Amino acid sequence: MDKNPTISFDFLHIMSANLSKYWTPVNFFYYSFFASNLIHLWDIYLHYRQHKVYNQKHKVPVELAQYVDEDNFSKARIYNLDKSNFGFIRDLFGLIQKNVFLWIYMPARMWYLSTNLTLELLGREHEIVSTMLFFFLQSALSTVLDLPFSIYSNFVIEERHGFNKYTMRFFIWDMIKKFLVFQPIVAGLVGGATYIVIRFEDQFFLYLWLFSITMTFILMVIYPSVIAPLFDKYTPLEEGSLRTRIQKLASDIHFPLKNIFVVDGSKRSGHSNAYFFGVFKSKQIVLYDTLFEREEEKPQPESTDDSDDKDKLIKEDLSNKEQKKKSGCTEKEIVAIICHELGHWNHSHIYKNLFISLVNMFFIFMIASIFYKDRVIFEAFGFRGEKMPCFIGLLLVIENIFLIYFEVFNFFMSIISRKFEFQADDFAKNLNFRSELINALVKLNKDNLSFPVYDWLYSALLHSHPPILDRITALKKID
Repeated sequence: MDKNPTISFDFLHIMSANLSKYWTPVNFFYYSFFASNLIHLWDIYLHYRQHKVYNQKHKVPVELAQYVDEDNFSKARIYNLDKSNFGFIRDLFGLIQKNVFLWIYMPARMWYLSTNLTLELLGREHEIVSTMLFFFLQSALSTVLDLPFSIYSNFVIEERHGFNKYTMRFFIWDMIKKFLVFQPIVAGLVGGATYIVIRFEDQFFLYLWLFSITMTFILMVIYPSVIAPLFDKYTPLEEGSLRTRIQKLASDIHFPLKNIFVVDGSKRSGHSNAYFFGVFKSKQIVLYDTLFEREEEKPQPESTDDSDDKDKLIKEDLSNKEQKKKSGCTEKEIVAIICHELGHWNHSHIYKNLFISLVNMFFIFMIASIFYKDRVIFEAFGFRGEKMPCFIGLLLVIENIFLIYFEVFNFFMSIISRKFEFQADDFAKNLNFRSELINALVKLNKDNLSFPVYDWLYSALLHSHPPILDRITALKKID
């Protein structure tokens, strides 16, 4: 009886000693390097599978023929092919950049630069200020590196397919304004989190979790009403049949509607959207102005000196005036879209997602609190010296130890998200918006040039929304 505990203790001691031999900065560095590259390459492979679909599918599949015409299918294919080609270049650059930063110990270099700036500003060391400067420098560097890709995406890809509404001046101002508005918010969050980690040390995870919950709810309240209006103009929906229909729908399902806004999304993009925000008994619905039905803009005919050609063009224009293509949705279809969004409210999808995220956050903080002071992890990324930055260490742990875990977690969250979308569709169907929602889905798919055919593995792992054909099939089922 006395030997078993000794044997067990000796076995655990030997196992721990053997494993500790492999827990070295070099080994952890290469684990991070290979795991990060493997995940990045896997993501590129998934996009390559979908890229092949864009290349191979030139005709509308039979099952989609009644919803998508050949012209729109071709436009969507070319648009998504352009985005896919550009995406490969962007992903490759991101992979190279990440590897270069890893090999030159960029986080450590940024940290030492931040501490030197703090010494110059304050005349002494201050870990909280240094950590806030670290994130500011990191954000500034990321913004500069991403700028050429953002410009090309908006002014070449989106412009080529009629979606970009930016002018270069507005684009630059918009980017600067976002940076200036969000940096103080990020600094406040980082400063508060760093103080908690320093103050409570190994027991910080509970207090950091409570701080995260508090800040999440505060941002949920102030973002729509304070921050978002700094970038877009929110105009109350004018009195009329659409507003009456929406108010009646809200009243019928006891949705606590306070107001309905139209946001001028068309000043940035031709893509459309609708959503609601607000907590407790004060909900507000937002419609993008691109969602409303409108005539598509057509290029003007080139001028000619031939009067007969002019007369012919005028006659053709008059004869086709009644047949101009329209984009956007009718009032009934907009109400159907809103009904789908209110289905998310009815099923408490936002709070369910929030609950899952907060439980996941607590788990991550708790595990990370075991490793965040481990010098092996610091030294693996080039940090030297006696005093290590605690919040930076926490992020190093989260970003590297949880690499594989995040991939699995995101996959299951995608499954849950697709289930929620079907439930919201079903909610609209049960309120007799079946045909209107189907029409709206088809129109939004057309207006946004969404390609309706997907590789099964790409869709299963990356799609948070079900493909349009799956949604239409589910809506058409008779309960």
